[in-house]
Amino acid sequence: MDLAPRHRQPISLPGPWPACAQRLLREGAAWLHTGDTGESLLALPGQALVSRWDGRAWDNRIGGRALPGSPWETLASAVSQLPRPWIGAATFELACDEAELPRKPIETGTLGQHWVAVEEALHVKDGEAELWSWTEAPAATDRWTDWLTPTPDLGESAVDLMALWTEARHRAAVAQIQAHILDGAFYVANLCVPFKGRLSGDPVALALRAFQRARPPFGALLDLGGLQLLSLSMERLLSRRGGLLRSQPIKGSAPLTGDPERDHVAAEALAADPKERAEHTMILDLVRNDLGRAALAGSVQVVRAMAVESFPTVQHLVSTVEATARPGLGLAELFRAVLPGGSVTGAPKHAVCSHLAQAEAGPRGFYCGAVGWISPSGNLDLALPIRTAQIQGEQLTYWSGGGITRRSDPAREWAELHLKTRAISG
Repeated sequence: MDLAPRHRQPISLPGPWPACAQRLLREGAAWLHTGDTGESLLALPGQALVSRWDGRAWDNRIGGRALPGSPWETLASAVSQLPRPWIGAATFELACDEAELPRKPIETGTLGQHWVAVEEALHVKDGEAELWSWTEAPAATDRWTDWLTPTPDLGESAVDLMALWTEARHRAAVAQIQAHILDGAFYVANLCVPFKGRLSGDPVALALRAFQRARPPFGALLDLGGLQLLSLSMERLLSRRGGLLRSQPIKGSAPLTGDPERDHVAAEALAADPKERAEHTMILDLVRNDLGRAALAGSVQVVRAMAVESFPTVQHLVSTVEATARPGLGLAELFRAVLPGGSVTGAPKHAVCSHLAQAEAGPRGFYCGAVGWISPSGNLDLALPIRTAQIQGEQLTYWSGGGITRRSDPAREWAELHLKTRAISG
């Protein structure tokens, strides 16, 4: 994580990681967890930038103080004026508004984005821990040692999920999309379904168990002021390192059974599947186009196309697209070009979003929006919050979706929805 702290100092953890983080997590610390490298950042939240829907527009505030401008402009201003890393998330609906795309109506007071400025954080990688700070003075190690003192085990946690519509309704929705495709309205649409469940146990315990099992490349547990976001995403929406922009869209899925021979056969079948390849190609072209709106002409390139990557419960086709950012490219302009992500909308975006605003069961919220960090230098790493739970009290909402093409099999699409719930439900 390229967050350029002003101070770095080693610290001995007073207990096993991440169990010793439980106290701070229960008190609202932000946790970013990179499962494939084992890197974690446990951050103390500072000032919060919050945008809520007031019924007509987004109301943007820091510390209760209203700020002018659109949500993306407000975020860009906050990052430039307060030189701290910002960790947080934004919703699918807010991203649609910023990109002038149709979306579902939302209730007044709905949270659209929540970002916190970080002054101190614990960084852990390969068993080595450091305190990072962005203030004048280094972080106080004794205070952190007290905070990290192991607490009693949180016990078990579990969630039972139920789709909010039936298989028959899903089949009908798939058929409607296919009819629009045959009529030439769009090429592929990402249809998503909400699952609801009751969480028994503590969200922190659920996160600890889920991170250990799913090893998400872009894991996050964030307290968004009354709403907790638990993301087990494996998809990079957008990163920026200096002038290098990168996106890694996912399209195409197959189960992972744990049997090497069966999984190898499934991976070969996935890589050769005409439906999956066609779906992926259409989304890949859309992502190239989105990055091209923010890049130097001719700099967009696919550096890795349709590689089969394995995760604990599923295999996916993943591509990597890179581009060189235009000089002077601002954060708001970059976000408007890329968000919402093409792999969770479809192509072309405007026509698909117009249809999904009518077809889906409700607003997606933070699912399919963005989650991650933005550094003082302007570098950033945002994941698409797929495999993501939104938790309020004992109520948990978890969306699942898939790309629909004219070759989609409704029964297979329905099974794929449930396959993707295994990341959270086990």
